[in-house]
This record gives sequence, C-alpha cells and structure tokens, in this order.
Amino acid sequence: MTLIRKEVSHMDFGKYIAHRGLHSELVPENSLTAFRLAVEKCLSIELDVRLTKDCRIVVFHDNDLMRMCGIEGKVFDYTYEQLSAFKLKNSDEKIPLLSDVLKTVDGKVPLLIELKGGAPFGELESRVDHMMKKYKGEFAVQSFNPFSVMWFRFHSPKVTRGQLISKYRKNIDLEYIERFICAQPFIWRFISKPQFIAADLRSISFETAFQAVDIDADLLTWTGRGKELIETASQFSKTVIAEQFPDDFDFSDNWEESCE
Repeated sequence: MTLIRKEVSHMDFGKYIAHRGLHSELVPENSLTAFRLAVEKCLSIELDVRLTKDCRIVVFHDNDLMRMCGIEGKVFDYTYEQLSAFKLKNSDEKIPLLSDVLKTVDGKVPLLIELKGGAPFGELESRVDHMMKKYKGEFAVQSFNPFSVMWFRFHSPKVTRGQLISKYRKNIDLEYIERFICAQPFIWRFISKPQFIAADLRSISFETAFQAVDIDADLLTWTGRGKELIETASQFSKTVIAEQFPDDFDFSDNWEESCE
C-alpha cells in the first residue's frame, strides 16, 4: 500500500538521499570520497555538521570521536587543526570542513544538512546560515532540536527547514525522552513549523504521514538500509534517506529529469 498525498513543492531531493554520503566498508561516512561518489550517482546528500573548539564547521555525525577515529574526547574539545590529524576509520580520509564539502559538491546535487548539538544555541545555526548564503546550490537544514529549526524560521525563513522525529526506543534515557517529546505534532505546529518532517522508519506510521499532510509538510523517511528497507520506506514517503545500496541498485528513476 502506498500513501497518496498532496505534493508540496518545497524542495525536490529526488527519490533517494545518500545518508552521510555514499559510504561503505571501504569508504567512511561523511567523507569527501563518500560525497564524490554520491555526486557521481546523482544522489542528494545528507550530512551532519558540528562546531569545533575554534568554531570551525566540520562534517561529523557523533558527539565523540571514538567510533569513527578511535580517539577519546568530543569534537567540541578539539580545534580543527587537532582534528585534522585524525583519520576516519581505517582510511586516509580526514574529518572534512563543511567548506570543503561545498567545494566538492559544487551545487551538482541538493544537500540536506543536519545540525547537531554541542555548541551554544544559535552559534552553529548562525555560522551555517552565513556560510550557506554564499553557496550556489540547493540545500535544506534539519534537526531533532525544534529550537534549532525555529532559529531558521525566524532568522532565515527562505531556507527550507525540516524537523527530524523518532519515537524509537532503544533505552529509556534522557535522549529518548527528548526525542519522544520532539516527535509530537504540537512541537511542529507551534515551534519549528517545518516544510518537511523526516521520520525514523523504525517508528513511522501512516498516522505520522497524515499529520505531516495536516501541516502542509513533505514527509521523508530515514534510514532505509538495504534494498528491502528502502522499498518499505518508499511506501510512506516519496523521498528516502538511505544507505547500503546493493551494487546492482537501479538509480535511474531517482529523478523525473536528469540532475545534470
């Protein structure tokens, strides 16, 4: 069953967005190579941004460095010069600056920029906004934090903004409680007022899809891992944030027209 809904022309990402770039066991997530490969496949790109100790914008998902770099400490504890000495997984790739990613993508495909925590409220938002004002390509921002989305609503309303939501429960901890509260429709209506909702596939329902329609927002789903989950996610939304694409995956129907 595929949900039939009104199309909202806020921004066209195509059918698939490469989650943290087109990464694999050999190519680390959120690396320049992962982003180059996504551009080659004409895929929109989802990426994560954080601030360093010296207020540089880096593209990195986790709050701490252990999983991707094997280093103790948080991203915000290091200057960019210090971070640039670390390698991503078992590769020669380094943690990229957002400015380097923008040069690499060069407007060829849309970008979906997730704003992560760790910096004082408004600091990351304002710096990203300032940098993206000079960028010629299409982009949107998203966050779990409704106040981060709200910042763009008031300070840069022309930027397409999205509310990330998840009710998935791994552990009952502060993060789960915060995400559960932010997944409630009253948050979307009165705080973030997003143009799209990006919903966790592990907790999505058709009710979520109808709630997005009710506020005139597009619906994206994340993360479709592998062909089967990508197909499942496609039942809920026209755009899927995905990874682990099979080698023989057909990207030819990603766009109605060529992205060239």
